[in-house]
Amino acid sequence: MIGRWIFVRDNRLTRTTKLVLLVAAIAALLAMLPLRLVLGWADPAGRTLKAQAVEGIAWDGMVGELQLGQLPLGLMEVDLMPLPMLIGRAQFALERPDFLGARPFSARVRGSGGDLAIVDASGEVPLGGMMAPLPVRTLTLNGFSAQMEDGSCVSASGTLGLVVPAMGAMMNAETVLAGEARCEEGALVVPMTGPSGAERVDFRIAPDGQWNAVMSLVGLPPELAAPLIEMGFQQRRNGVGLTASGTL
Repeated sequence: MIGRWIFVRDNRLTRTTKLVLLVAAIAALLAMLPLRLVLGWADPAGRTLKAQAVEGIAWDGMVGELQLGQLPLGLMEVDLMPLPMLIGRAQFALERPDFLGARPFSARVRGSGGDLAIVDASGEVPLGGMMAPLPVRTLTLNGFSAQMEDGSCVSASGTLGLVVPAMGAMMNAETVLAGEARCEEGALVVPMTGPSGAERVDFRIAPDGQWNAVMSLVGLPPELAAPLIEMGFQQRRNGVGLTASGTL
């Protein structure tokens, strides 16, 4: 009996069995890998994805007060995508949880330092006063993708838009100004127009992270321009305008 037990034990400890046990152990560790740890590995400087509260594992986590650079995304489901890991990339799928009153948002993101890739981002992001003094409240995205290398835009596609609240007779209802994104001499450029064509925002992010947005309303008669000038707009040729800038 003792000899038989030793034979069975030795048979279970073959090289193949040891390899299977090792793989199983590694798989178990990966399955329970904390999302907080993975986010730190993927972006040690914390410039791409910032979070105040992280819960769950890498493959099924929840992040509170998530920021993409300086863009506030709020509560998000964040999952590490396994396939990009095969080529050494840490890419995350972001999706806003489906709860009452939530604005939809989803995207795939990867990046570290000055490199950033956003893939197929769609939905809405409340801006608050982030673009003050421009009177905009929400950023909209539709199939938006962009790749930045060392801060420079190397590819961009899809649509970005800004939601502007009602501003008197010229814009008597909430208005969306939107346009196609493109790269221009290393900068991300999005010329946005409103439904009538008289509303325009020229948005630009330079390779050094400086952004600039110029809002123009053209073709205004004096009685419509005057209230906007009182709101802070400046008189310009053929209309009024307002400029905002900042750093990402």
